[in-house]
Amino acid sequence: MENPLHSPAITHLKSAIVKSGTSETMNRSKVIPVQPFISLFSSLADNDLLSIEMLRLKCVTLLALCAMLRPSDIAPKAVFYDQDENCSSQFFLKVSDVEFIDSSMIITFHGIKNDAQRRGYIVTIQGATNQRLCPVRCMDSYVKRTMCNRSSVSDPLFLSLQKPFTAISATTVSSILGKLLKLAGLQGYSAKDFRPTGATAAVEAGFSEQTIMKVGRWKCSEVFREHYVHNKIPTSFTDKILNS
Repeated sequence: MENPLHSPAITHLKSAIVKSGTSETMNRSKVIPVQPFISLFSSLADNDLLSIEMLRLKCVTLLALCAMLRPSDIAPKAVFYDQDENCSSQFFLKVSDVEFIDSSMIITFHGIKNDAQRRGYIVTIQGATNQRLCPVRCMDSYVKRTMCNRSSVSDPLFLSLQKPFTAISATTVSSILGKLLKLAGLQGYSAKDFRPTGATAAVEAGFSEQTIMKVGRWKCSEVFREHYVHNKIPTSFTDKILNS
């Protein structure tokens, strides 16, 4: 049976409901300066010497920037229904969802926002030449140092700091990113600003839109351009126009 939510009439109805309930312009997410993060992580000790809490914070932040993740991507809110067992359970990112290959890692995301068909998203994250800023090395260190708190590779990737070491929630991920912002001396930003920050930084670095959308799991180029890429206007913009 065809999904009724794909009907054009239903799509227009949803849009009308949203627009009719909007009395003020929605606050657009912001682009966070990345340099304070670089300075902070560069000043920290090696991964093996960091506390588990700080290592988790660093790992989550690097993932949020390099893979343009939402808090709900790291800690999915979706629920999985098992027909055989007749019960439902929460999706969570598992250790087995991460595969290390040479200097990169492949992460399979399940139950995230853009995965309506529940097929999963496979994202490859490359390592960085600067070891203190490398998300692959950071993840590898975190997995190894927390392995004693797991019973198997099917356990959650990111754990709570206390027993019974359960999977962290999206709210906890937001708190982790919020704490990082304070440590970096940044104010006026929130966890939702990391996704457009990564997208904008990737565009300014010269990567193709197709590549960025694949890493960031965007399906619609219009949404990507209008809501997540905040291009900076060069300081020479006006002079070049008037002097042309």
